[in-house]
Amino acid sequence: MASITPSQPVHEALARRVATSELGPAAEAAERRIAEHATAQKSELAPDRVAIALDPESQRFVATVTDTSTAEMLRKYPSESQLAYSRAVMAYLRAQVGK
Repeated sequence: MASITPSQPVHEALARRVATSELGPAAEAAERRIAEHATAQKSELAPDRVAIALDPESQRFVATVTDTSTAEMLRKYPSESQLAYSRAVMAYLRAQVGK
């Protein structure tokens, strides 16, 4: 009776075929899409400009992330409400020291 199993394991044959031959159109499209996605993710994760400054009224460091292409502020930490609270506390402390 003849054997119907392949002479070499399938995964080895597939690996050799992929390594030695050029990719098909679907594989090329998939690789191109993966590269585009990786580029898009990298640009989203890496901001163009990060600035750190000291807010004089609240005595806290403020980090802002801006997109240089649109000059839009993407993130600000601490938020404006947190800064307002810190400013109020600092004003109270200054008033207490000034008495």
